Amino acid sequence: MKKILTLVLDGFGLNDEAFGNAIKEAKTPTLDRIFEEYPSSSLFASGKYLGLPENMPGNKSVGYESIALGRVLKQRSTFAKEFTTIDSLETNPSIKDAIAHVKKHKSTFHLIGLMSDGLINSNIKDTIKIAKFLESKDIDVVVDFISDGVDVPKKSAIKYVEMLEENEIKIASLCGRYYAMDDSKRYDRTKIYYDLIRNGVGLKVKELKLAIKNCYIRDILDQHLPPIIVMPDKNIKDNDALLWMNYEKDNSYQTLVSLINPEEIREFSTRKLTSIKPLLLYPVDPKINATVLIVEESDPSNSLGLYLGSLGLTQARIADEENYDFVTFYFNGKITKKILKCNTLRIDLKRKEKDYEKIASVQITKEVIKAMERDTDFILASLSAADDISKKESYEKTIDMIEFLDECLKRIIESAELNFYTVIITSTHGNVESLLDSEGNKTSANTNNNVPFIIMDKNLKLFDGALCNIAPTILDYMDIKIPESMQKNRSLIKNK
Repeated sequence: MKKILTLVLDGFGLNDEAFGNAIKEAKTPTLDRIFEEYPSSSLFASGKYLGLPENMPGNKSVGYESIALGRVLKQRSTFAKEFTTIDSLETNPSIKDAIAHVKKHKSTFHLIGLMSDGLINSNIKDTIKIAKFLESKDIDVVVDFISDGVDVPKKSAIKYVEMLEENEIKIASLCGRYYAMDDSKRYDRTKIYYDLIRNGVGLKVKELKLAIKNCYIRDILDQHLPPIIVMPDKNIKDNDALLWMNYEKDNSYQTLVSLINPEEIREFSTRKLTSIKPLLLYPVDPKINATVLIVEESDPSNSLGLYLGSLGLTQARIADEENYDFVTFYFNGKITKKILKCNTLRIDLKRKEKDYEKIASVQITKEVIKAMERDTDFILASLSAADDISKKESYEKTIDMIEFLDECLKRIIESAELNFYTVIITSTHGNVESLLDSEGNKTSANTNNNVPFIIMDKNLKLFDGALCNIAPTILDYMDIKIPESMQKNRSLIKNK
């Protein structure tokens, strides 16, 4: 049986254009040689090929899950859209209970979440539907607006403010996701958002759009907008209800724990709310004592990782702290079950450390080489530093990071050849291949571009396909029977 090393270079998409293409501008002799010498194909990694709305870019969580499950998935944005129909809202017992609670106490119903139509973390259209429904029940409804600038353009907050205003939906507060959705345990950021929505601490403004424009003049864009109070005295209080509108658990945890289970927070001072009704669209963490509204249909039983584990094969999953959940939780089909003979390795470093991404990439490289030297049957590693750094640093620093990853890749390939591994290189979504807009301004949003699939075996020829074809291809190459749940999506190997 062949041994496989799968390297996921998140953010590496395919783009023939040179303008704004950090991959083409970078000096990458290792990648260039691999593309020239080995078979490669082009994979869809966005929209309907991931179970997402048409033309919606992919992302890591959906990408890793699609790779592992070997089939097209119905995504959270689709479930949420279905949930926000009037019939579903009218009949949902938890919504009805929260409305009755707010009426009884003459309190406020807070809708808290990312206000954009990026569909990766939320959908403002869902918020509008729910807000209009709640208002029809003659209760006080406000939105605590988290501005995006990552899943959508960096200066689009005013557009989403206007969408709420056009629907006569009240905005109580606004703050950038940098503070409200931190997932890196930087609780100093979470404290800033907590103080805004719980304690009413922030910049008080009368004209929200003017305040945003003034931030833009100072080069403070949507992701980093400061805590702004639009409606004084509408901070979250005892007897209120709240609904967290975001989909993903990682960037929801810190804020939600501080609000709902403040006794878990040691990093800053909190005040416990009494008699509140907290609701979540999707589950976040067992520690958070809130009612979940949407239960997904999910069958992770035949994810690639679980399947290989059931066959007794050894595995290694390797990533830095920021990407660890993608190679474990999402690659396992969003379950936390321990897989037999699967060694998970998380590279833990201080995030404030200079050159964090480079140091983490070196450590990942070393762990990948160690896993091969241990003769592990299947290795999955995330080399995501270029994608991660592109979200916060300049175009030039992204190019530099790509060149650094190419050096890491060289060391890994050399070891793979010595240890008789076949290396697969792919990505979960595009990004660094298209980082400048038409005016030459840096962007950070993921793209709809296809991603590469390379298998370092010169004897093969490959079909084009989608991310859901990767798991069947790996099993086909390893001479392992493909489970029924993956059989709708063929192997990418033409001539086996």
